[in-house]
Amino acid sequence: MAMKVGIQLYSVRDEMKKDPVNAIRQVAEIGYKNLEFASSCADTDPGVGFGVDADTMVKLLDETGAKMVSGHIRPIDENTIDAIIAYHTKIGTKYLGQSADFYTGYDHLMERCAYYNWVGEKLAAHGMQFLIHNHYHEFQKLNGKEILYHIMDNTDPRYVSFELDTFWAMRGGMDPVEVMKRLGARLKLVHQKDFSKTSTSPVNLWTVKDPETLITRETFGEGMDPKDFCEIGTGIMDIQTIIDTANALGAEYIVLEQDHTQLTQMESVRISMDSFKKFSGLDW
Repeated sequence: MAMKVGIQLYSVRDEMKKDPVNAIRQVAEIGYKNLEFASSCADTDPGVGFGVDADTMVKLLDETGAKMVSGHIRPIDENTIDAIIAYHTKIGTKYLGQSADFYTGYDHLMERCAYYNWVGEKLAAHGMQFLIHNHYHEFQKLNGKEILYHIMDNTDPRYVSFELDTFWAMRGGMDPVEVMKRLGARLKLVHQKDFSKTSTSPVNLWTVKDPETLITRETFGEGMDPKDFCEIGTGIMDIQTIIDTANALGAEYIVLEQDHTQLTQMESVRISMDSFKKFSGLDW
């Protein structure tokens, strides 16, 4: 089956801050009917962020013909998880995850794997799945193996699946297609953006960063340039092969996540939608 195209609403975060309801209406009009939210305030807002209550969101999704398929939300813990489950059960969210964890060493990584299993089991009881979303630092090695593969091998496939960001896998020195193949049936969503043809930055960040020094939240962005990012289909990534591979593995959605753009955010996501329509193997 063909993957459906979606959008991570972080791509239009400035518009979401101004008016989240109108921003969602706009992206739906552009053609993005499969939505993914990003919120880091679950301790005060268990939903999609920006203070949109569940009833308003249900009405908005009905009005626009869109659905909330996934979300990045934190913190998920004993204090927040019940409210998160209640909200997202009501609006129909299928996948929930966290966008970025940072690890201080192998023991800490194993503690987080146990946590991922705990969250995943809680969500599974309500028909939702927990997703791990990567950046480049999950391709650092601990004990001779990439962090992402430690997570894969130390989490329960019934409770923990993956949302591979192909751009960040590439910047972590990996071939995104080979990473997808290794994740196999546990690959549920793909995050897609593109790497600019005019960028002067190295594609592989480990050529300018020490792979032996674990990346922290504070050091994550060092040595990167917002101009590295560009709209779908305008850069160097082999997106058609990524689509073909993900489809063969049974992934459900390919989700635009535009971290940075030189355009307005709405212009940017419109260009990416136009490009998505030029690829084969996609649905809306």
